[in-house]
Formats: sequence, C-alpha cells, structure tokens
Amino acid sequence: MPSRTCLAPIWMDSRRSAMEQATERPLHVMFLVVSASVGGAETHAVTLAQALDRRRFSVSLVYLKDEAEIPGAFDDEHCRVSAFCLNARNKLDLGAARRLADYAAEREVDIIVCANPYPLIYAWAVRLLSRRRLRVVEILHSTEPFTRRAWLQMYLYRPLMWMSDLLVFVCKNQRSYWETQRVRARSSQVVHNGVDLGRFRNDFGPAQICAFRRLNGFADHDYVVGICGILRQEKGHQDLLRALHMAHAAGTCAKCLMIGDGPMRPAIESTIESLRLTEDVAITGVLADVRLAIASCDVIVVPSHNETFSIAALEAMALGKPLIMADVGGASEQVEHSGNGYLYPKADVAALSDRILRMADPGCRSAFGAASLRKVISEFSLTRMVDAYAREFSDLVRH
Repeated sequence: MPSRTCLAPIWMDSRRSAMEQATERPLHVMFLVVSASVGGAETHAVTLAQALDRRRFSVSLVYLKDEAEIPGAFDDEHCRVSAFCLNARNKLDLGAARRLADYAAEREVDIIVCANPYPLIYAWAVRLLSRRRLRVVEILHSTEPFTRRAWLQMYLYRPLMWMSDLLVFVCKNQRSYWETQRVRARSSQVVHNGVDLGRFRNDFGPAQICAFRRLNGFADHDYVVGICGILRQEKGHQDLLRALHMAHAAGTCAKCLMIGDGPMRPAIESTIESLRLTEDVAITGVLADVRLAIASCDVIVVPSHNETFSIAALEAMALGKPLIMADVGGASEQVEHSGNGYLYPKADVAALSDRILRMADPGCRSAFGAASLRKVISEFSLTRMVDAYAREFSDLVRH
C-alpha cells in the first residue's frame, strides 16, 4: 500500500519544499517604530530586537520619522541590528512606503512587527506592495486613551488590527479592556514586558548608596520615596508631591527622589516650592544609568494616571524594591496588594499618602522588597519575554 505522502498532490509537495527552503535561513523580523525617541514602545522594540536569537532570526529596525536619536542603542557590535530612518514626511508618505517595500524585498523580510498602531499604516502598505507573504504583528502598548483624539485614532486603526496576523498585549488587564472595544486581530496573545535580571541586580554596597544619597541631599537614615520616569503630566509627579506633603502633616518625614527630567519640571519645581518641600525633594535630571538611583530609594512609587505595564516598576522589583502603584493598566499584575507593595485608586492623593505612611516601617519594606524580587524572577524576566515572542514569530510562519 502506498504511503500517505505518495498520495499528496504535486502542488502540495512544491509548497512544502518552498516552506522547507524558507526555514533553512533565519526568519527576518523587521521592527517598525514611530521614531528613535527613547519611549516605552521604542525601548521595548530595541530590547527585543537585540535579544532575539541570531541563529533563528535576523533583525532590522526601521523608524519612520527623523525626530530623535536612540543614544547608544546600537553601540554594541554584537547586537547586529540593522537600523535606518525612513524619513516619512507625513502620516502616509507613499514614497517612503515604496522605499520600505523595496527594503523589505531586498532583505527578504518575513515578519513586520509594529510598535503601537501608527506603524501599521506602513506595514500594510508594504504588504500590499510586496510579492512576499508578509506576516504583520502589532504590539500594543497603550491602554485607555486619555484624549478624544487618541480615542478617534484608535477607532481608525481598528480595521488594520483586525487584518493583522497577531496582536500582542503586554498585560492581561489591557487585553480584557481592549477586547470590550472590539480591538482584536486574527489571533492575539499576552506577553508581559520583561526586565534584564542580569543587568538590574542590586550589587551596590552601603558606601555607594550612602554617597549617592548625600549627593542628593539625603542622610543615610532618611526614608526615601522614589519615582523613576519622564516628568510628564500623566506620570503623576504632582500627586506624589501632594501625598508627601500630607504624610509630613501626619508626622512621617519622608523624602522624595525624582529620577529623570521632562517638560513638567518647571511646574513640579513650582509645586515643590509652594508646598515647602525644597529640603525634602531632589530631581536627578536625566541619568544614563538609573540603577544606583533606584537602589538608593526605600520604595518606588508609580503614580501614573495612564500606564499599561510599567518598565520602571519591573526594574525596581529586580533591584528588590517594594512598590506603591496607582491601580491602572497591569499594576494589579505587578503588585500583590500587601504582598510586595500597595495599590491605590489613581489620582487619590489621600490614599497615596496613606500607602507612604504604611511603608514607613523598615520591616514591611524589607519583606515586600524580597517578595518583589521573587515575583519578577518567576514571572517577568527578559528571557521569559523574548522566548515567548520567539515562539509566536516561529508559529506565524508555520501556519
């Protein structure tokens, strides 16, 4: 009796042969980001592009607009990430789309990965112009839009997502929310953001931490509450200052280290002065390496009004820090309330002040910090994240 494979039509054999030839080479994954700004979506794309196994994947990164540079993102010659700027001049620059299609054909791109919705416009333009069977992946980093314009844009992008091969959410709460808004694709998965546990490791000695604290005007014994991120309105720095003021009135003399810089700095400095917190708050400005700054804090607060899955929180967890987080996005997936930190309703300054007061106990901070480290190791490592994406990319071309 002939085998089952002998009965297969000739066209199936030729199709199988083509697929086998395609899998002989590494899959080429092209990441599309809006610009080379150092934002959450862009940083995530660069990190993932650099970490994918080069035995299985070749990688390129294209940023659509020449608006900024990623300082140092491609300094490591071993990363082997090919990057260039498309120089798109408007929302859909047809000339830029053709250049991108030519680039994808030349590099034999298999998968286009879009960091947030706008790059989907160019991904689908390339797919329409290409003779290759390109798979389109959208990694969605946003949660509930906080402006009318953002709402409108998301509804306009929905049809592009519906046609995409894979939609990746970065936390479960985000997926639950967007599915109620009919934001979906042919398939979808949750892949939590991850942190490099080898790099974000608290190896700092007491002398280093004491020196950093003194540099910023804090004593060794001070209770220091930290916040790490760009100084923008939605990040909630003003909430933290008001909560700190309330904590002082309740008898807890907490200090605050603001790690970063940004457009809200003048307004924040004005609030610091008006609340008479000048001796209690320090702003570091931009730091090339935030690890020592985070390690020098007793607790990290993430008071954002709009956040999907905080990278700053993961970095703090990896450094063994307890967390206080506004209950937005995936915060409840990062913080087990009274386990490794505290949650509170977003923008509720009184509740935030209460959590700061509770965390004043060194024993509580030590237990919560140890729990944070255990949780990030077991659930949110960079290795775990990269392996999940590698499986999803490989599965796409097999189906």
